[in-house]
Formats: sequence, C-alpha cells, structure tokens
Amino acid sequence: MTEARPTGDVLSHFWAPLCAVGASGPAGPNAQICVSVFGASIVPERPRLLVSLSKTNYTEELVRTSGRMAITLLSDTQAALLEPLGLRSGRDGDKLAGLDVELTASGSPTFPGGVGALDCEVLEALDLGDATAFLVAVRERWGLGGEQPLPWSVAKTVVGEAFLQAWAEKSAREQEAARAVMHWRD
Repeated sequence: MTEARPTGDVLSHFWAPLCAVGASGPAGPNAQICVSVFGASIVPERPRLLVSLSKTNYTEELVRTSGRMAITLLSDTQAALLEPLGLRSGRDGDKLAGLDVELTASGSPTFPGGVGALDCEVLEALDLGDATAFLVAVRERWGLGGEQPLPWSVAKTVVGEAFLQAWAEKSAREQEAARAVMHWRD
C-alpha cells in the first residue's frame, strides 16, 4: 500500500529567508530582494555565503563591479521593503529614497530592523547564464536581536494582492529572459 504524498512543491523548501542585498557604484547605493543566500562554510573563523543574483537586476552589476555587498536578513516586520526593493529598478532612479538605510564602510546599504546584517567581499563569481552566483566572505556582521526571519511563505500572506500580482508579472518576464540564457541541458 502506498502512502499519500504531501502536496506542494518540495523545491519551495530550498528558498532561504528573504534578504535585501545591496551594493554601491558611481551612482550610489542600490539594493534588491534576494531569496538565494546560503551558507557556504563550515569553518567558523572563515564564514562564507553563496549568493545568487539575477543578471536582470541592477544590484548584480554593482556587486560584480565593486566586489562588495551587504546582506540584511529581513525580519518579519520588514515586509514593506518588498515593494520598493523587489518591484522597482535602481536603473530608473533612487529606489532607496525615503527608506531607512545605513551604509557599511564600503558604501553598501543595510536596513535597520532586520534580524542581522553582513558586510561581504566577493571571493569568486560563477556565471550561471541568467544569474551570477557570488561566493562571498563575511567581513563584518551585526544584529541577531529577537526578530524572526521573513520567509516568502509568510510574506505572501501580508503583502497584499496587488503586490503579489505585480511580483508574478515581474517574475514571468524575468523567467522568460532567463530561459533563453540559463545554463541547462535538455
């Protein structure tokens, strides 16, 4: 007798909590929402992360050029950052205007109120076709108050229908562009 399998997509369990990834360039700082930040070291004195950023995002260009990034692990009280950081482009103007932002020594933005923040240096970059996976060294870290991380499963329940529709439309455009250039074998 076969047991019924749980419904849902097992791949959804591989998304990390929502993060804001920021970098700076000649035009100033910029940041984006990122769901692909993963631990990449078991050596405590050499903490590393693997961060995957879509090439369609302006922040990917800034990280690639500067070799630096800051990561804010968003808290469950920061869902309001999803709209400005997730739907707007820094190519179209200062998307950080009016937001509570602090800059690291390298000029990368972090967002107070998060679970914690990290200042990172790029060690290596891997071209994935549609995205770049950055292996980064954590050079400075702060935070870890009592806040809880904001997973996408929770964020979807608080951002509202208009945001979810806009996110779905943006995702569909990015997925179409990604299919044409991503590394894949049929």
